[in-house]
Amino acid sequence: MSYKELPDIRYDEPRWKRIRGNGPDRGIIPTLHFPMNAPDVIEREPEEEMRKKPHLAVILEDERNVNPNMVSLQLELTDSKSVFLFQIREWRSLRYHPYVKRTVNKKIEWLTEDSEKVICHHDQYLLYCEGVRLKNRVKKLGLSGVFVMREDSFEQIRKRSYHLALRALENYGVPQAWCKMRPYLSSRTLPTELRHYSHKHFIYTPPTNRLRMSTDISWSRCEDYTDFKIPVYSDRPYENWNNLIFPRNVCFDYTDNNIVDKVVEPGLAEIVELASEEGNHIKCPCKPKTEGGIANCFENPNCPCYKTNIMLRKLNSVKNNQAVYVSIYEKFSSSICFSIQNSFDPLEYNDDTPAYHNHGGFACSNICGCGGKCDNNALYTADAKIFPMEIYRQSDLIGFRVRATSYIPSGTPVMAFVGELVRDRIVEGEALDYSMQLTDMVEDSKYLLALLAKEKVFPPTFLKQLKEIYKYDVFLDCLHQGNKSRFLMHSCVANLEPVRIYQKSFSPAHAKMILYSTKAIMPGELLTLNYGSGYVGLDKVGCQCKAFSCKNGAHAGVFSKLSVHELADCFTAFQMESMQEYEADRERNNRKYGRFDVDLHRKDNIPIIESKPLIHRSRDHM
Repeated sequence: MSYKELPDIRYDEPRWKRIRGNGPDRGIIPTLHFPMNAPDVIEREPEEEMRKKPHLAVILEDERNVNPNMVSLQLELTDSKSVFLFQIREWRSLRYHPYVKRTVNKKIEWLTEDSEKVICHHDQYLLYCEGVRLKNRVKKLGLSGVFVMREDSFEQIRKRSYHLALRALENYGVPQAWCKMRPYLSSRTLPTELRHYSHKHFIYTPPTNRLRMSTDISWSRCEDYTDFKIPVYSDRPYENWNNLIFPRNVCFDYTDNNIVDKVVEPGLAEIVELASEEGNHIKCPCKPKTEGGIANCFENPNCPCYKTNIMLRKLNSVKNNQAVYVSIYEKFSSSICFSIQNSFDPLEYNDDTPAYHNHGGFACSNICGCGGKCDNNALYTADAKIFPMEIYRQSDLIGFRVRATSYIPSGTPVMAFVGELVRDRIVEGEALDYSMQLTDMVEDSKYLLALLAKEKVFPPTFLKQLKEIYKYDVFLDCLHQGNKSRFLMHSCVANLEPVRIYQKSFSPAHAKMILYSTKAIMPGELLTLNYGSGYVGLDKVGCQCKAFSCKNGAHAGVFSKLSVHELADCFTAFQMESMQEYEADRERNNRKYGRFDVDLHRKDNIPIIESKPLIHRSRDHM
């Protein structure tokens, strides 16, 4: 039997065939082809204009995307008048192809007309179902034997508390070095100001009635357990489908792989082509012992990818005092690159510098004998998109945020921060708020390239080309193309930290920024990333993270004067409290909902509305 809240509502059904609007695409789409002469399809612009406003449909149709990590296939689209090739992701919904070819205004019209009112939202039941779907997805992917939804032991919680304490002190401007941990005593007195804070500040519970702005912003097929929908909601109390103003920043082109436009960045495109030649890339011949199994590349002395991973440990002795958090204004330092751990083991934070500086690695890829399905691929979990999430807007001041709808273990790769790879001179204007620095021309040239030259990883000619590419900083610009990570909220002590992982080769196009969880993330908890002290948005509205360790918080003067040990005690108490409540909620939900069947995909309660007229309103102010 299925769980339903009220009899006079219907479950939301897949509606990929039905499209609203007055355009030529209204109704059932008979084929994948979208007529090139349709009035709402983007018109081809001069090349110079396209440099300023890249459009994914044009980039893909012209085969301008040369990112080596893009997994795609060619589909021949035919009708009575035209034949052309369109490069798409295999998991895309059929509706994505006409959508991505539209101008921004037409996308807004499409999404506005597709919005729905949600009633009787039951968040506890949703979180229970998402947890069950998560287990089913792990099983479907064949990861049940290697990926464990583990819970931190007390020792692990204590260790991560020290890491978070060091992050907080860095944020306060009083950095301290990693020190020996002291035992945690529950009887030890904590600051009285701590009673004003609770881990529940980070758990978001939506209202009963919501406005669903998008069923799935990622446009995934969601067949079987192939993917999770990522819905977008507006929970602002005054907003409904008949007065919804759809913001333009939601109408970006969703992609889970970085974009390298060979028109905008011909140098990066050239290095990708050179890396495809034998000797300029790294791959392994490893095979899994059983068909469809996980190959054992990690700790395999004969695996070239694992040996490259180990090689990066030689950068351990390098120390750097540069600014620490990822920011569009502060430099990244990649001078310390410890080898990443087993793909399915938690990442340990054992130093006083951020993970991006002292954790990194080289992963197996789809050109390897294992196909990247091995224990030496730190991207595996993130690329599999295991964890369900949702995007919502509750306040005009903060904007859209992302929350996890299932438990996420600590030290786990959660998602990748993706976008278009561009040089720093191109990142300007609105793109400043949507960009993250991927490489550092000083540090990468001084340490990473020097190591590659010393170890003779590549031929001298290719190494010379790499040095040319690293003469400028490369950024990930997700203003036009990106994924859910572009909605991550800032926090002074974030629960996600970036790690840089290379595949196939060592150019910026072969790197991916993977966001790891710094602590166990509870169902309903906001996902956060530290923007860096230079982020201008903090000067406008101030930090809204509500953490006791917030440098702009009401009690910052108290907590900033605590020692590493005292701050670690505070973080330990917080994490233990959240784990205890999570375990209690999980046991209660299992008793309450365990007798119900769980649907294959997330569904909302939508009131029955016979028709909804096309909404026309001016968007000049957006």
